[in-house]
Amino acid sequence: MIQVRPYEDFAAHAVLSRLDPMDQLEAEVVRGGHEPPLAIFADWRAANAARLISTVLLTDVGTPFAVLGLSHTGQAGVAQAALLARDHTKFRRPLAEAALRIRKEMPVFAEEFGVHRIETRSWVQHPSGARLLVACGFHLEATMPGFGPLGDHAFHQFAWVAPYNTPAPEAPDLKTSERT
Repeated sequence: MIQVRPYEDFAAHAVLSRLDPMDQLEAEVVRGGHEPPLAIFADWRAANAARLISTVLLTDVGTPFAVLGLSHTGQAGVAQAALLARDHTKFRRPLAEAALRIRKEMPVFAEEFGVHRIETRSWVQHPSGARLLVACGFHLEATMPGFGPLGDHAFHQFAWVAPYNTPAPEAPDLKTSERT
């Protein structure tokens, strides 16, 4: 069973210095160029003060494999989620377990903190990002072009909407939407 612990520098650095190659590329697209692991760690750490939650996920034997953060967007009741992980193949089982736990605990957490919508994005070219978000309980809302330094990248926009406010739409077929 995975462990969820409050953010801690050394554990977070263990994750962010060894990101899954596609998570690393996605971070670089977001930032507009090559980003060394230390810069990604510094950005993640600097944002902690504004987060509702900042955690490190560890395997059952205590190996840090992912960081998870949730921040307000500035809109009432709306938050933004981010998850970065180490090798998605090597840590497939802990990531699947994390997704199930997020899906289960998200409604309780959201209600406790007055959040009724959580948004997140995934780079279209990331082969496992969208699947992980769907497993966490997010629903694809749109595919948005125009990202990256040249505007030649697209991201999927996902959201989770609290079931006590609005029924969530049915999940679209990601295989079809990724080709559009």
